[in-house]
Amino acid sequence: MNTSYVVKTAVVLCLAVGGVFATVGMAAETKEKPGVVEAAAASVTGTVEDIDYNTRMLTLSTPDGQEVTMEVGPEAHRFNEVKKGDKIKIDYLVSVAVLVQDPHETVDSAQASGTVVIRNKTEKPSGTAVQTHVVTATISKINHKKRTAVLKGPDGREFPIDIAPDVKNLENVKKGDQVVVKYTTAVGITVSKS
Repeated sequence: MNTSYVVKTAVVLCLAVGGVFATVGMAAETKEKPGVVEAAAASVTGTVEDIDYNTRMLTLSTPDGQEVTMEVGPEAHRFNEVKKGDKIKIDYLVSVAVLVQDPHETVDSAQASGTVVIRNKTEKPSGTAVQTHVVTATISKINHKKRTAVLKGPDGREFPIDIAPDVKNLENVKKGDQVVVKYTTAVGITVSKS
């Protein structure tokens, strides 16, 4: 049953009884919960300095002289085609969406993740991987003045959080509300000859 229907039914019942609670019922219908979306993007180019095909470890040197070593996952099917001296460009995007909703609203999934890999058919390996995670936690404690809360994850573990000063409608958040976090990363990789 959706929240709007429940609140409207409560208002109708209060009016029918002639109670003074009608205004409270209507106010509950218009209270907005906080929600925020943040995103960031970065790009880095480097030259392959070292590569280990067995452990799938790759070392890049960046134009500013730094070295970065990373493990390349099994989703990179053409890893064996990358050679020392190749230029690699990595474009990275991350976005996080956080939404607070009433505890009786339905949530599609308490915990889920998915990955999509798009491989380009070029001479050298390239492609994009998009990964999304959705997690729902429950607010077990909240301190509006200190802007802190304790969240309980789907696994039952609790963890404290600080709430940013720019989060609006915090006064409408209460113990038992659900916090839905959707975390998405997109990584695009292009390999070219030196």
